[in-house]
Amino acid sequence: MEGSALAPPRQVTRQGYLVVTILLGIGGSLVALAAFGHGTYRVGPLLVEMSVKPATSGTTELGVEFAQLGLKGGTAKAETHSGFLALRGSVVGIIGDASALEAVQVTRDPLTLAKAIRDQGKTAFRKFAIRLGLVTLGGGASGGAAIALIGLKTRRMFQGMLAGVLVVGILGLLAWQTYDIDKFQKVGFSTAATQLLKR
Repeated sequence: MEGSALAPPRQVTRQGYLVVTILLGIGGSLVALAAFGHGTYRVGPLLVEMSVKPATSGTTELGVEFAQLGLKGGTAKAETHSGFLALRGSVVGIIGDASALEAVQVTRDPLTLAKAIRDQGKTAFRKFAIRLGLVTLGGGASGGAAIALIGLKTRRMFQGMLAGVLVVGILGLLAWQTYDIDKFQKVGFSTAATQLLKR
């Protein structure tokens, strides 16, 4: 009588494979996001390299790497959202010399740059989101494929893919819902030299 309450060994094995598939799918998506979750896009007069990585806290780092034509280099970091994604936007160039004056204006401080990226970067964000979706799908599928080889069950790839996309999607939605751009009011751009002086 007691043995009838236990699940058959085969069912327990299937459940074990499913759990491992989900974990590997999530892990694969996060690894792929860390490795390939970046791209360079036009945002108004600027060329901005955007990246997203898994992290222990929700931060955004803004930087100006193209310190020419009147632009000043530096970085600023703020805790802008909830969740476990680190966002980064770095100005790596400008579109033509004629845009230099506008580029100087929008990079004068972190808050102005953040608002410029938000307001002028809708097309860039759409392209970047598509890239992140494909990267996440590929990473989740790779994680699921590792289990799919055992027993040659291709559905494991789809299960891993679904798990990875779901977790990254939830993290992205959480970041979007809780994002507070005004956190950049309290920070300014700092260079490597000024950071050394603070130490």
